[in-house]
Amino acid sequence: MPLTSISFQCTHDPAEARTWFAALIERQPIALSVVASVTEVCIAEPSRYTGPRWWAGTREEDEVVAAFMHTPPFGLHIGLATPEQARDLADRLAAEGDELPGVGGMREPAEAFRDVWVTRTGVTATTEMEVGAFDLPSRPVLRFTVPGEYRHARPDDQALVDRWAQDFVDAIEARPRSAPALGRHVSAGRVGLWIDGGQPVSMAYASTASGGVTRVSGVWTPPELRGRGYASGVVAALSSERMEAGERCMLYTDLANPTSNKIYQAMGYRRIGDNITVAFS
Repeated sequence: MPLTSISFQCTHDPAEARTWFAALIERQPIALSVVASVTEVCIAEPSRYTGPRWWAGTREEDEVVAAFMHTPPFGLHIGLATPEQARDLADRLAAEGDELPGVGGMREPAEAFRDVWVTRTGVTATTEMEVGAFDLPSRPVLRFTVPGEYRHARPDDQALVDRWAQDFVDAIEARPRSAPALGRHVSAGRVGLWIDGGQPVSMAYASTASGGVTRVSGVWTPPELRGRGYASGVVAALSSERMEAGERCMLYTDLANPTSNKIYQAMGYRRIGDNITVAFS
């Protein structure tokens, strides 16, 4: 059967989507980190998004080979697909009269989806962000001394964690949205703070591991406290902790931000791919 000969099934049920993608996530945990973590959020917080959808691309014997997700108000997210598979889904959704605010995910399939969508619907496509995907093959190394120390966020830090999470989202997103709720992450010890002078000065959190992979995100240092290595300290400590727990670490970073790219690579993260976010108008 040709590679492009796949069928698509769609669900609005995150628990069903989790079942569909379980084997694929085990095989491709880094590519499917966003799909896995957002699906878990939708199970834990059913009202988080209005009308979320997931598509599984299947071949012979119902083998799932492609994963797509749409959580409005965001665009369609391509977790794992070939360009041909992405074009197939774009053709199908356009024929059904679907409306999408954009598409994102792995660069080549996202661009393939974009091109078909623009041709079929007549919309204008604008690339909003290009990000690099990085993984951490070995224990992180800090090559300089950072003043302060690392600790887990506690319940009494929750207000600060929520505020910094929103600050992070506001800084990186082209369109306004609410930050994810991190109460479960705080309870699970997956939110790290860097403390200097007795006060929190930087934050990062790690997603619940899927397929053995955790995604480090929400790295935030208030602007007035930057330039002192705090972000490096908290990311290195959190990453080391998760690796000690048997998890593999990855993260995404804006390719237009040379500072963040530099500090992650300096501690040992390596770039393994690119993702893009495209808006339709």
